[in-house]
Amino acid sequence: MIEKAAGLDCDSLILDLEDAVAPSMKPAARENVRKAMSSLAFGDKEVGVRINGVTTPHFLDDLLALEGLPVDTIVVPKVNRPEDVAVVDVLLRQLEGRGSRAGVTLQLLIETAIGLEAAADLARASDRVVSLIFGAGDFTADTGIAFTPRGLFYARARVVVAAAAARVQALDHVHPAIQDLDGLREAARDARELGFQGKWAIHPAQVPVINEVFAPTPDEVREARRVIEAYEAAKAGGQGAITVDGALVDEAMLKLMERRAAAARKLGLWDRGGAVQP
Repeated sequence: MIEKAAGLDCDSLILDLEDAVAPSMKPAARENVRKAMSSLAFGDKEVGVRINGVTTPHFLDDLLALEGLPVDTIVVPKVNRPEDVAVVDVLLRQLEGRGSRAGVTLQLLIETAIGLEAAADLARASDRVVSLIFGAGDFTADTGIAFTPRGLFYARARVVVAAAAARVQALDHVHPAIQDLDGLREAARDARELGFQGKWAIHPAQVPVINEVFAPTPDEVREARRVIEAYEAAKAGGQGAITVDGALVDEAMLKLMERRAAAARKLGLWDRGGAVQP
Protein backbone atom coordinates (compact mmCIF):
# COMPACT_ATOMS: atom_id res chain seq x y z
CA MET A 1 0.00 0.00 0.00
CA ILE A 2 2.82 2.43 0.83
CA GLU A 3 4.46 1.66 -2.52
CA LYS A 4 1.23 2.64 -4.29
CA ALA A 5 0.83 5.78 -2.21
CA ALA A 6 4.36 6.92 -3.08
CA GLY A 7 3.24 7.45 -6.68
CA LEU A 8 0.11 9.46 -5.94
CA ASP A 9 -0.28 12.99 -7.32
CA CYS A 10 -0.63 14.64 -3.93
CA ASP A 11 1.16 17.47 -2.14
CA SER A 12 1.86 15.53 1.01
CA LEU A 13 1.89 11.87 2.03
CA ILE A 14 1.41 11.01 5.69
CA LEU A 15 2.25 7.53 6.96
CA ASP A 16 0.12 6.60 9.97
CA LEU A 17 1.25 5.17 13.28
CA GLU A 18 -1.83 6.29 15.21
CA ASP A 19 -5.52 5.46 14.69
CA ALA A 20 -5.02 3.10 11.75
CA VAL A 21 -2.71 0.85 13.77
CA ALA A 22 -3.81 -1.45 16.60
CA PRO A 23 -1.70 -1.16 19.78
CA SER A 24 -0.26 -4.65 19.31
CA MET A 25 0.83 -3.75 15.78
CA LYS A 26 2.65 -0.49 16.62
CA PRO A 27 6.17 -2.01 16.58
CA ALA A 28 5.58 -3.63 13.19
CA ALA A 29 4.12 -0.39 11.82
CA ARG A 30 7.20 1.55 12.92
CA GLU A 31 9.41 -0.96 11.15
CA ASN A 32 7.28 -0.69 7.99
CA VAL A 33 7.64 3.10 8.08
CA ARG A 34 11.41 2.83 8.51
CA LYS A 35 11.68 0.43 5.57
CA ALA A 36 9.45 2.53 3.32
CA MET A 37 11.20 5.82 4.06
CA SER A 38 14.61 4.23 3.60
CA SER A 39 13.89 2.55 0.28
CA LEU A 40 11.04 4.20 -1.63
CA ALA A 41 11.22 7.22 -3.95
CA PHE A 42 8.51 9.72 -3.05
CA GLY A 43 9.35 12.31 -5.71
CA ASP A 44 9.00 15.94 -4.69
CA LYS A 45 6.03 15.42 -2.39
CA GLU A 46 6.27 16.17 1.30
CA VAL A 47 6.50 12.97 3.34
CA GLY A 48 5.53 12.77 6.97
CA VAL A 49 4.36 10.52 9.77
CA ARG A 50 1.39 10.79 12.10
CA ILE A 51 2.71 9.72 15.48
CA ASN A 52 0.70 8.84 18.57
CA GLY A 53 -0.21 11.63 20.97
CA VAL A 54 2.24 12.94 23.54
CA THR A 55 0.24 11.51 26.46
CA THR A 56 0.23 7.95 25.07
CA PRO A 57 2.74 5.20 25.88
CA HIS A 58 3.58 4.97 22.17
CA PHE A 59 4.72 8.56 21.64
CA LEU A 60 8.40 8.29 22.53
CA ASP A 61 8.91 5.03 20.64
CA ASP A 62 7.31 6.62 17.56
CA LEU A 63 9.67 9.59 17.60
CA LEU A 64 12.75 7.46 18.22
CA ALA A 65 11.76 5.20 15.33
CA LEU A 66 12.01 8.20 12.99
CA GLU A 67 15.61 8.96 13.91
CA GLY A 68 17.77 9.31 10.82
CA LEU A 69 14.89 9.04 8.35
CA PRO A 70 14.16 11.63 5.62
CA VAL A 71 11.01 12.87 7.37
CA ASP A 72 9.74 16.27 6.23
CA THR A 73 6.88 16.71 8.67
CA ILE A 74 5.29 15.12 11.73
CA VAL A 75 1.56 15.16 12.40
CA VAL A 76 0.83 15.38 16.12
CA PRO A 77 -2.68 14.20 17.06
CA LYS A 78 -4.96 15.39 19.86
CA VAL A 79 -2.87 18.42 20.71
CA ASN A 80 -4.41 20.29 23.63
CA ARG A 81 -1.77 22.59 25.07
CA PRO A 82 1.29 24.50 23.86
CA GLU A 83 3.30 22.29 26.21
CA ASP A 84 2.38 19.30 24.02
CA VAL A 85 4.03 21.02 21.08
CA ALA A 86 7.04 22.02 23.16
CA VAL A 87 7.69 18.39 24.12
CA VAL A 88 7.83 17.33 20.47
CA ASP A 89 9.97 20.33 19.57
CA VAL A 90 12.54 19.61 22.28
CA LEU A 91 12.81 15.93 21.37
CA LEU A 92 13.23 16.76 17.69
CA ARG A 93 16.07 19.12 18.56
CA GLN A 94 17.70 16.31 20.51
CA LEU A 95 17.40 13.99 17.51
CA GLU A 96 18.78 16.69 15.22
CA GLY A 97 21.77 16.95 17.52
CA ARG A 98 22.35 13.24 16.93
CA GLY A 99 22.33 13.63 13.16
CA SER A 100 18.66 13.43 12.18
CA ARG A 101 17.30 15.73 9.49
CA ALA A 102 17.02 19.35 10.59
CA GLY A 103 13.98 21.53 10.07
CA VAL A 104 11.28 18.89 10.45
CA THR A 105 7.95 20.70 10.55
CA LEU A 106 4.90 20.02 12.72
CA GLN A 107 1.26 19.74 11.75
CA LEU A 108 -1.16 19.81 14.66
CA LEU A 109 -4.46 17.95 14.75
CA ILE A 110 -7.20 19.88 16.55
CA GLU A 111 -9.47 17.09 17.77
CA THR A 112 -10.87 18.12 21.16
CA ALA A 113 -12.77 20.98 22.75
CA ILE A 114 -9.67 21.88 24.77
CA GLY A 115 -7.54 21.85 21.64
CA LEU A 116 -9.99 24.09 19.81
CA GLU A 117 -10.00 26.61 22.64
CA ALA A 118 -6.19 26.67 22.53
CA ALA A 119 -5.86 26.62 18.72
CA ALA A 120 -4.45 30.14 18.40
CA ASP A 121 -1.77 29.44 21.02
CA LEU A 122 -1.00 26.04 19.54
CA ALA A 123 -0.38 27.54 16.11
CA ARG A 124 2.28 29.81 17.64
CA ALA A 125 3.76 27.26 20.04
CA SER A 126 6.78 26.52 17.83
CA ASP A 127 8.38 27.85 14.69
CA ARG A 128 8.08 24.31 13.37
CA VAL A 129 4.28 24.51 13.15
CA VAL A 130 3.16 24.86 9.53
CA SER A 131 -0.48 23.80 9.70
CA LEU A 132 -3.51 23.17 11.86
CA ILE A 133 -5.66 20.21 10.83
CA PHE A 134 -9.24 19.84 11.97
CA GLY A 135 -9.95 16.27 13.06
CA ALA A 136 -13.71 15.93 12.87
CA GLY A 137 -14.11 12.33 14.02
CA ASP A 138 -12.43 12.66 17.40
CA PHE A 139 -13.83 16.17 17.82
CA THR A 140 -17.42 14.99 17.48
CA ALA A 141 -16.70 12.11 19.85
CA ASP A 142 -15.28 14.55 22.40
CA THR A 143 -18.03 17.15 22.14
CA GLY A 144 -21.17 15.33 21.00
CA ILE A 145 -21.54 17.78 18.11
CA ALA A 146 -23.06 16.28 14.97
CA PHE A 147 -20.72 15.28 12.14
CA THR A 148 -22.46 17.60 9.68
CA PRO A 149 -21.43 20.83 7.93
CA ARG A 150 -23.81 22.81 10.14
CA GLY A 151 -22.70 21.08 13.32
CA LEU A 152 -19.00 21.56 12.61
CA PHE A 153 -19.15 25.03 11.04
CA TYR A 154 -18.11 26.94 14.17
CA ALA A 155 -15.22 24.64 15.07
CA ARG A 156 -13.87 24.56 11.53
CA ALA A 157 -14.08 28.34 11.24
CA ARG A 158 -12.19 28.69 14.52
CA VAL A 159 -9.39 26.52 13.16
CA VAL A 160 -9.19 28.56 9.95
CA VAL A 161 -9.01 31.86 11.84
CA ALA A 162 -6.41 30.56 14.31
CA ALA A 163 -4.26 29.30 11.45
CA ALA A 164 -4.61 32.53 9.48
CA ALA A 165 -3.65 34.64 12.50
CA ALA A 166 -0.47 32.59 12.92
CA ARG A 167 0.22 32.57 9.16
CA VAL A 168 0.08 28.78 8.93
CA GLN A 169 -2.10 26.53 6.78
CA ALA A 170 -5.52 25.23 7.75
CA LEU A 171 -6.37 21.74 6.47
CA ASP A 172 -9.84 20.20 6.61
CA HIS A 173 -10.85 16.78 7.91
CA VAL A 174 -11.25 13.61 5.88
CA HIS A 175 -14.42 12.65 4.03
CA PRO A 176 -15.00 9.18 5.49
CA ALA A 177 -17.34 7.89 2.74
CA ILE A 178 -14.62 6.67 0.38
CA GLN A 179 -16.86 5.90 -2.61
CA ASP A 180 -18.94 9.09 -2.28
CA LEU A 181 -16.93 11.28 -4.64
CA ASP A 182 -19.82 13.67 -5.29
CA GLY A 183 -20.17 14.21 -1.55
CA LEU A 184 -16.42 14.68 -1.30
CA ARG A 185 -16.49 17.32 -4.03
CA GLU A 186 -19.23 19.22 -2.21
CA ALA A 187 -17.37 18.93 1.11
CA ALA A 188 -14.13 20.13 -0.49
CA ARG A 189 -15.87 23.13 -2.04
CA ASP A 190 -17.35 23.96 1.34
CA ALA A 191 -13.90 23.71 2.92
CA ARG A 192 -12.33 25.96 0.31
CA GLU A 193 -15.07 28.57 0.75
CA LEU A 194 -14.53 28.47 4.51
CA GLY A 195 -10.84 29.25 4.05
CA PHE A 196 -9.10 25.90 4.28
CA GLN A 197 -6.08 25.52 1.99
CA GLY A 198 -6.46 21.78 1.59
CA LYS A 199 -8.23 18.65 2.73
CA TRP A 200 -7.01 15.27 3.90
CA ALA A 201 -7.66 12.22 1.74
CA ILE A 202 -7.84 8.64 3.00
CA HIS A 203 -8.08 6.85 -0.35
CA PRO A 204 -6.31 7.33 -3.72
CA ALA A 205 -9.66 7.91 -5.46
CA GLN A 206 -10.19 11.03 -3.36
CA VAL A 207 -6.96 12.75 -4.37
CA PRO A 208 -7.94 13.95 -7.90
CA VAL A 209 -11.22 15.37 -6.62
CA ILE A 210 -9.53 17.33 -3.85
CA ASN A 211 -6.80 18.56 -6.20
CA GLU A 212 -9.42 19.75 -8.68
CA VAL A 213 -11.47 21.64 -6.11
CA PHE A 214 -8.57 23.41 -4.42
CA ALA A 215 -6.82 24.40 -7.65
CA PRO A 216 -7.79 27.85 -8.99
CA THR A 217 -10.10 27.52 -11.98
CA PRO A 218 -9.05 28.99 -15.34
CA ASP A 219 -11.53 31.84 -14.84
CA GLU A 220 -10.14 32.55 -11.37
CA VAL A 221 -6.58 32.65 -12.71
CA ARG A 222 -7.58 35.03 -15.50
CA GLU A 223 -9.41 37.26 -13.02
CA ALA A 224 -6.37 37.37 -10.75
CA ARG A 225 -4.14 38.30 -13.67
CA ARG A 226 -6.48 41.10 -14.80
CA VAL A 227 -6.80 42.53 -11.31
CA ILE A 228 -3.07 42.42 -10.52
CA GLU A 229 -2.05 43.91 -13.85
CA ALA A 230 -4.69 46.66 -13.64
CA TYR A 231 -3.75 47.50 -10.06
CA GLU A 232 -0.04 47.69 -10.85
CA ALA A 233 -0.74 49.93 -13.84
CA ALA A 234 -2.96 52.19 -11.72
CA LYS A 235 -0.37 52.37 -8.96
CA ALA A 236 2.33 53.31 -11.46
CA GLY A 237 0.04 56.11 -12.64
CA GLY A 238 -0.55 57.40 -9.12
CA GLN A 239 -4.07 56.03 -8.72
CA GLY A 240 -5.47 54.38 -5.61
CA ALA A 241 -8.49 52.10 -5.65
CA ILE A 242 -9.76 51.16 -9.12
CA THR A 243 -12.51 49.06 -10.64
CA VAL A 244 -12.03 45.93 -12.73
CA ASP A 245 -15.01 44.30 -14.40
CA GLY A 246 -17.23 46.66 -12.45
CA ALA A 247 -15.89 45.63 -9.03
CA LEU A 248 -13.88 47.81 -6.65
CA VAL A 249 -10.25 46.72 -6.29
CA ASP A 250 -8.44 47.89 -3.17
CA GLU A 251 -5.54 46.53 -1.11
CA ALA A 252 -7.70 43.79 0.42
CA MET A 253 -8.86 42.56 -2.99
CA LEU A 254 -5.28 42.72 -4.27
CA LYS A 255 -4.08 40.47 -1.42
CA LEU A 256 -6.78 37.93 -2.27
CA MET A 257 -5.77 37.94 -5.94
CA GLU A 258 -2.08 37.67 -5.07
CA ARG A 259 -2.84 34.65 -2.90
CA ARG A 260 -4.73 33.09 -5.79
CA ALA A 261 -1.84 33.88 -8.14
CA ALA A 262 0.61 32.21 -5.75
CA ALA A 263 -1.52 29.06 -5.73
CA ALA A 264 -1.70 29.11 -9.53
CA ARG A 265 2.07 29.47 -9.84
CA LYS A 266 2.64 26.59 -7.45
CA LEU A 267 0.43 24.38 -9.64
CA GLY A 268 1.94 25.59 -12.91
CA LEU A 269 -1.29 27.30 -13.99
CA TRP A 270 -0.17 30.93 -14.01
CA ASP A 271 2.08 30.87 -17.08
CA ARG A 272 -0.61 29.02 -19.03
CA GLY A 273 -3.08 31.81 -18.35
CA GLY A 274 -5.24 29.48 -16.31
CA ALA A 275 -5.50 26.77 -18.93
CA VAL A 276 -5.70 23.31 -17.43
CA GLN A 277 -3.39 20.71 -18.94
CA PRO A 278 -5.18 17.80 -20.60
